[in-house]
Amino acid sequence: MTRPTGFLQTMKRLLAMLALVLMFWSSGLATAAAAIPDDVQKLLDTKKCQVCILNEADLSHADLNGANLKIAVLTGANLVGADLGHANLMLTEMEGANLSGASLTGAQMNGANLPNANLSGADLSNVEMTQANLSDANLSDADLSGAVMLSVILGSANLNGANLKGANLRGVNRSMVLFCNTTMPDGSIENRDC
Repeated sequence: MTRPTGFLQTMKRLLAMLALVLMFWSSGLATAAAAIPDDVQKLLDTKKCQVCILNEADLSHADLNGANLKIAVLTGANLVGADLGHANLMLTEMEGANLSGASLTGAQMNGANLPNANLSGADLSNVEMTQANLSDANLSDADLSGAVMLSVILGSANLNGANLKGANLRGVNRSMVLFCNTTMPDGSIENRDC
């Protein structure tokens, strides 16, 4: 039995569409390996780059004060010594980013994802990071004075020498956190893991 020509053309179109859908779907599953150069330039030129792809970007010592990076992806980015004061980093993906020595004073970081990030020596004073994920982050010698850290996930974060004076840690599980010469919210010094 032979099939009508219209049926074969319809089947070919369906198979072609299925192949295209599978191709786009599989490419969407792959994570971006590096920053999109146009996004990096846009950020440096305008300090506005919401939903940008900035993976592994070298933004060390960049002046990003007041930048809008809401929902941006900065996985593995180099932000050593960068000025991110008063920046909008809400819901930003920063896993494994290096923010050592960075200034984030007064930044909005609610819902930001920073597991395994290096924030050693960073100025996070008066930052708002409700429900942020800082699991296993290095916060040694960081200034978190006055920070709003409601329901933050710390996991086994390193807070050796950190300053938490006046910080709001309500709803934070601190059972696995490393505390050594850490200034707690009430001004006392915690030496649990020295």
